[in-house]
Amino acid sequence: MKKILFLIFTIFIFLPVSASAEPKENLKAAFVRKDHLWLKIRDKEMRISDAGYIRYPKWSFDGSWVAYLKGAKEGDVMDLWLYNSKSNRHFKVKENVDDNFQWSPNENKIGFQVVKNLFILDSSQLGLFIPIAKNIENFSWQPTGSGLLVSTKKSPKLDSDIILSKVILRKKEKPIINHFYTIKIDENEIFASTSEFKWSNDKKWISFLLIPTASLSADGNTLCILSSNGKIFQMADEMLNEPAWFQWAPFNGLLGYVSGVGREATINKRMQVIKLPSMKTVLYTPRGYVDRDFTWQNNRTIVVSRSMENGSADLEQRALPSLYRINLSDNTQTPLTVPSEKDGDFRPEIVRNNLFWIRTDRKNANVMVSPTYKMRKTIWLKDISLGSSYYEKWSWDEVFSLYTGR
Repeated sequence: MKKILFLIFTIFIFLPVSASAEPKENLKAAFVRKDHLWLKIRDKEMRISDAGYIRYPKWSFDGSWVAYLKGAKEGDVMDLWLYNSKSNRHFKVKENVDDNFQWSPNENKIGFQVVKNLFILDSSQLGLFIPIAKNIENFSWQPTGSGLLVSTKKSPKLDSDIILSKVILRKKEKPIINHFYTIKIDENEIFASTSEFKWSNDKKWISFLLIPTASLSADGNTLCILSSNGKIFQMADEMLNEPAWFQWAPFNGLLGYVSGVGREATINKRMQVIKLPSMKTVLYTPRGYVDRDFTWQNNRTIVVSRSMENGSADLEQRALPSLYRINLSDNTQTPLTVPSEKDGDFRPEIVRNNLFWIRTDRKNANVMVSPTYKMRKTIWLKDISLGSSYYEKWSWDEVFSLYTGR
């Protein structure tokens, strides 16, 4: 009898883990399904809205709040709302809010724009809006959460300089706004605004886009790098106006980005990495291919969404992507997924040693997951809403947000 029990125990030890097993960590996501807001916490899904058209869910730093935009229907003016996961209550914040609303990195405070006016709301004082700055183009929280970085135009002229200013927040007092850096714009240059700002992990560098007029921005924007002391400024390359397409490495001064002008996501889009402070750039996309989304796995490894380059006039005839892992040390490039011809794999993201991505046939979409150390894919979320698509550039942040904090 002991031998039989030992044999059974041994068999169970060496059985492979089921490919359909859920990630065991306390992972959670906010997502949109049939235009409603849903949450998934571990293996439980909950619909938390009952009306309206919802987009851009975003988690607070501690995972207790979700901010989102809501309209009556697609195309309507969107209002900013907050949902508290502990009280299960929704709070309307403000009407006509831009989609670049941001949570503080270390407090449950949210910054948001109404037209060109910047406000901050502390979730502990709902209804009390703190006006921060007027006539701004864009903003981001500083990494410490003690203030913000904002961009403004010196004058309404398109060829006027762009002013970057640091906003220092103070309790019970008006914020202090200090000039940080002036981007000189030549007479033959047309830059209307900037993107949001992103700091390197060591806080020594800031990356952002210079954005021309709306029609020109669809085809090209300028990736810029600025030292955090304001002494070094570099226009690095041209790329689409897609914030997810430039990201700092987790632990050093490497900036990854998808370069290339032209609004078509399936033509002339290349994965490149800039090393700071040398500004040396390395290209990783093979000839005949395009890279369309990416994420850092660690300082030496990137996961990209890659397809064959294809300029067919029929967008639906253009090849859909699969995922590849790139080893920056030796340029080894390994395929990770093999979707069917009708499916494509987009928006890779790594959270707690799990690789997530979105698989779609342009009509339906599922969120997939696999351990990073061994590809063993399973469907984590079925039937989420589609992000908007513009010349095959899909905006998945409109409908899906993983909580990446503690």
